[in-house]
Amino acid sequence: MMHLAWRTLRYRRLAFMATFLAVFFGVALIVASGGLMETGVRLAVPPQRLAAADVVVSGKQTYGVPKEDPQDTKNLKSVPLAERYWIDPALVSKIQEVPGVERAIAEASFTATVVRDGAPVIVGSGSLGHTWESAELGPYTLDGRPPTQAGQVVLDRRVARLAQVGVGDRVDIVVGGATSSFQVTGIAAPPGEPSQSALFFSGDDERRLNPHAGSADAIGVLAKPGADMADLRDRIEQTLADRKLVVLTGDDRGVAEFPEAVGGQAQLIPLAGVFGGMTVFVAIFVIASTLGLSVQQRQQEVALLRSIGATPRQIRTMVRREALVVAVGAAILGCVPGVFLGPLLYRLVSAAGVISPVVEFHQGFIPYLAAPAIGIFAALVAASVAGRRPSKIRPTAGIAEAALQRKWVSWPRVLFSLLFFAGGFALILVTAIVMEGPVASATAGPAVMCWAISIALISPGLTRLLAAVLSLPVRAFFGLAGYLGTINVRTRAVRVAAAVTPIMLAVALAVANFYLQTTQNEAAERYYSENLRADVVLSSTTGGFPADAVEAIRSAPGVEAASAYVTSAGWINKPYDGSHVESPWPLQGVSGASAATITGVRTSAGNLGDLTGDAVALPEVAGKNLNIGVGDQITLRLGDRSAVDLRVVALYPAKEGYETILLPADLLAAHSTTGLSRQILVTAEPGTDRDTLVANLWEEVAGNPGTMIEGREAITTFAERTKTLAWVNYLLVALVAGYTLISVANTLIVATAGRRRELGMQRLIGATRRQSLLMLGVEAGTITVIGVVLGTIASIATLLPFSIVVLGRPVPSGPFWIYLAVVAGAAVLAFAATLLPGRRVMLARPAEAAVAVE
Repeated sequence: MMHLAWRTLRYRRLAFMATFLAVFFGVALIVASGGLMETGVRLAVPPQRLAAADVVVSGKQTYGVPKEDPQDTKNLKSVPLAERYWIDPALVSKIQEVPGVERAIAEASFTATVVRDGAPVIVGSGSLGHTWESAELGPYTLDGRPPTQAGQVVLDRRVARLAQVGVGDRVDIVVGGATSSFQVTGIAAPPGEPSQSALFFSGDDERRLNPHAGSADAIGVLAKPGADMADLRDRIEQTLADRKLVVLTGDDRGVAEFPEAVGGQAQLIPLAGVFGGMTVFVAIFVIASTLGLSVQQRQQEVALLRSIGATPRQIRTMVRREALVVAVGAAILGCVPGVFLGPLLYRLVSAAGVISPVVEFHQGFIPYLAAPAIGIFAALVAASVAGRRPSKIRPTAGIAEAALQRKWVSWPRVLFSLLFFAGGFALILVTAIVMEGPVASATAGPAVMCWAISIALISPGLTRLLAAVLSLPVRAFFGLAGYLGTINVRTRAVRVAAAVTPIMLAVALAVANFYLQTTQNEAAERYYSENLRADVVLSSTTGGFPADAVEAIRSAPGVEAASAYVTSAGWINKPYDGSHVESPWPLQGVSGASAATITGVRTSAGNLGDLTGDAVALPEVAGKNLNIGVGDQITLRLGDRSAVDLRVVALYPAKEGYETILLPADLLAAHSTTGLSRQILVTAEPGTDRDTLVANLWEEVAGNPGTMIEGREAITTFAERTKTLAWVNYLLVALVAGYTLISVANTLIVATAGRRRELGMQRLIGATRRQSLLMLGVEAGTITVIGVVLGTIASIATLLPFSIVVLGRPVPSGPFWIYLAVVAGAAVLAFAATLLPGRRVMLARPAEAAVAVE
């Protein structure tokens, strides 16, 4: 049988090339998704500013949320913090006493931006201020002298070059929202090209300028020569014995510099998992349909082998070995593009903001082992399924059915189709009845997979049914070519389904996932900002606005109300709140004096004008679930892990799933990473046009470099993360859909090329090339329409309940051209993959084609 397998591969190269390409591209995508997954799991962040530190002590950038019992400290859900967790610099003396420690240095950072000619000088992702003492952790090479007194600064080499200043010059720097003049005493050269530039101040200036003075980002530890890093790390951990602190070595040290990488990890791992799972799911169906078609085309050969004594087991073994030979080569070669596709995907994902670009991409040996194994396994499973019927059917029946396979129904197909149909229907009910807000996508996503699988399993029957429905209009429009085309589709429904299924999958996955994202984006933008009013939004690119900026703007002509605006995230600790274990509550900070005007919220109890000091306004659902009302006390865990006791001053209605907690802006800003509000919301007095208001505001913010005046659309909301993930999902879905459409082309090319004898016979009895090509075009169009219809049904079954839950209407959000683009892509490939090989087949003489061995 192995000899027969090799000879089959030799003489049916086109059919097996299609299987080869299906496995090849599937393995490449799985390798790439495996690289993303490994990168997220490892989270290697090489240190930059702290590169010279052997060990780094930092605050743990995650918070353990009790899952059920607030007293249970073991059953916790680890969730990334929204802000940096600051640590006590007094720990330096404690760490200094640990054996093996040469020196411990506290590292504190704050936003500081050089200004030249009234414009901020931005290098990389921005610049941060530090004390000169921490420069030793770089280490930085100094040209000049360190800052020893207030009003002196050492500039990063790149900043100095862009600002065109040197040692002895004076430079304006925005710190804490205010601009001050400093004398440049030195230029510091970093050891590499860090993503953030550094400005070094004296200790007196750091205590005066840093909003979080008295706290530290991290503590860098310089070890004594010969010290073992693992032992030193363990000794420091035992000395500190604090679960809120982490002791980092190696590439983990960079997490202390870039805490946002921890939040990116929480996004990248599930994203890579979904992409990988979707790829595996599509690959199995694509390989199965491609290999199944090649076996169907050889059914006469298989029947002849059975008639001369081959057993069913030998036939199945031959088919599996053929698939194995093709799959092994394709799987090994498929790893090659995965080497380049993985880093490319990672660069696109990091550029979109899902994870910080400082995280180092890792694609070790595991993806290169797992991906080929999955590809080979999928091919073997597909071969077992494809070879089952030809091996069991009687030889005489097999020869009779070889030219035209009609039987496809089997109890496993029907049973699994019903099971997946029931699963999809159940997910629809869960989405419509149980889920609310953005979490509805958690069930909507798997629903489309269930519907697609259910339809794919019975696609031959559905293909025959839809072909019968389409036959009348097609015949009326195309005449004889339409008659022949629809007859071919109906009678070859089993083989045609091999092309219909990939089109259905591509349309269902692409349309459902695209419109799920666009619908979720619109809902997030609408509901997270509908409680905010703003005719004009002021945004700072230099870290934030000073505390007195709001009062100055509020007094500008034409301004009705102005409020500082801050966003963050946190948890209600007391009373215990189990509704936000997986993700924190969105927090919005507004100025209490203007809260009622800026928010436009109609409270059901209390008054937003009282939102000052230690006050909080809660959504009605939170008050109802926690049994608290106006005047009650709650304990809120803010984004930097700080716990604050607050008095409830108001309750207000909000869209379920998109509720936010309102706090005083100054309170929330004090517990943010920058310590400042980055935006100011402004509403105009009645009768004041926007241009006049903007002109008046420019006069007020002239002393605040880096201020932008924008429209309402600039309001920072919690929809930004949704938008970021949306673009990444668009990319990943496009890759999977593209892979599926490549399978469509493979299947149709093989199917068309295998019809040489039929097309030759048609021409011998009088059909012209044009008539034969028109018939093939009708078939391609019918296949496309059937695949698009089935895919659209699967996507509608997913989108309709999701849109009702999220937007309150059955029609999802998003441009219609997305759907048209998906349909057009499927149609172009279907026609090209049918007509081009058909035209090539008909270049041969009719008599030669009619007697060709297929």
